[in-house]
Amino acid sequence: MSIPRRYWLPLGLGFLFFFVLPLLVPVTLKLLQPSADKTEELGEVEASTIYQGEDGSLRMLRVMKHSTAQEDVFVLLSNDLQAKQLLGEPQRIVLPRAQVRRPARLRSEADGQLSLLLNDRHWWQRLPTQTAFEPMDAALRQRFAAQLGTGVSKYDFAELREPGLLDVTSNTGDRYALYWASGELYPWAERLQRWQQRPWAQYAQTVTRIDYADFDTDVAQYGMPMVLLQFAQKVRPGEFERWPRLSVHSSADKQVRAAPKLYQPLSDGFVVSRQAVREAGITKIAPVTSVPVQFSGEVLARNADRLLMRYDETPSTAAEVVLQIVDAHSLQLVWRKSTREIPQLLFDGEHLAAQAWPGGFYLSTGMNLPALVLDNDGQTLYDFQPQKRMAPPTDD
Repeated sequence: MSIPRRYWLPLGLGFLFFFVLPLLVPVTLKLLQPSADKTEELGEVEASTIYQGEDGSLRMLRVMKHSTAQEDVFVLLSNDLQAKQLLGEPQRIVLPRAQVRRPARLRSEADGQLSLLLNDRHWWQRLPTQTAFEPMDAALRQRFAAQLGTGVSKYDFAELREPGLLDVTSNTGDRYALYWASGELYPWAERLQRWQQRPWAQYAQTVTRIDYADFDTDVAQYGMPMVLLQFAQKVRPGEFERWPRLSVHSSADKQVRAAPKLYQPLSDGFVVSRQAVREAGITKIAPVTSVPVQFSGEVLARNADRLLMRYDETPSTAAEVVLQIVDAHSLQLVWRKSTREIPQLLFDGEHLAAQAWPGGFYLSTGMNLPALVLDNDGQTLYDFQPQKRMAPPTDD
């Protein structure tokens, strides 16, 4: 039986709609859908650091973050700076959304590990031989079950003077000083006392430190003068380190004249507390004469050969911020430049942060933007040009 020609078109359309299209639509939608790499939202840079690969190449780790109604999504990206290519697959960490915005933070540990704090409530670490971060919360609770078995409500990194220290608050509200590498956990209020009461006389090794000290004298009329000191401090392998914050006094100060035996001569006309030196395990101490007295000085980062420092050019409130690199061995000035000469640092260096790597320093600027990678002589190796990513100011 033949079908009249006038029915061919309706029958063909019906076959197309009822049999062919249902098979084609899922395939078509799948083809049209962008790949996972293209659809992965990255968000903003929360934290970043520089590290060296096993082949000596310089690499950058960035922690990106975006949020949904229920989740905070962190995407960790590693790039080879010279080859300008992504290394491996990005690591994706999804956490319940924090009620208060807390930027992620990274820290390079002395043993080469990287520590990462997410939302101030989650601690992750990455070994030098690994390519991904591992969560540490469960291991911490297991290792210190008596103190932290209920969990941790907050993590925080200590300041630069206390490398390796993690400030931990338990869910019961107790605060502890954690030194994971040495396996020590102390009540927070005891950490200074325990450090000062170490049996320094039994320590056979010393290390050389270079750091600013407060210029705390009656003769200082204005500003916050600082003096750079070099000192030898006793250490014991495997123990956590702490760098002291010292104060320099004038020999003409009332407190010094009242009890001169309590102070140790430092240089012509200036002294330092004998008790402060003794409690810090310091054996030798002297000013760095190649660096003059400066204002609001701070060591931003240090490696085995160099120190990167910032200070104010004048004691006034509108001070010009200056960066300098000093050789850790000869104590000579290697490089110096005003932040006004470095537009990549934004806002004349306000909110500047720096991290050391063996060959130099990595600088980040306001809004967590990568800025510069400098070598140990102050030469720019990589310029991320954050000033070009900022919106120009308006007249409003």
